[in-house]
Amino acid sequence: MTNKKAEDHPIANLSFVKSKPKGRCFWHVRSNGNHHKDTWLGYRFALEYLALEEADAGGGHLQLIVRDMPRKLGPIEIGFFVLVSFAAGAGAHKARRVEAYWKTCAARDRVAAA
Repeated sequence: MTNKKAEDHPIANLSFVKSKPKGRCFWHVRSNGNHHKDTWLGYRFALEYLALEEADAGGGHLQLIVRDMPRKLGPIEIGFFVLVSFAAGAGAHKARRVEAYWKTCAARDRVAAA
């Protein structure tokens, strides 16, 4: 199983994340065959994920989840992305501030390296 520190990370508590002996699967879901219920399950998973990102200032977990999703998206994945997209739109101003800060840091690093 993963080490204790990794198990303690809040992402391990998301209902769609499964810890395995050789690592962690960040998208461990199963369709129930009902399109409507699967879509709503995707919404629920998105809200869980968004609560994690809201509580964790470090961020950067979405790529782990997407990496483990199937390439052919089903209603669970689409429902997940619908709500995450709304959240992205609502937080776009913050993303622009973060990117501006990163550009400032990169410019400062170029000056320091010269």
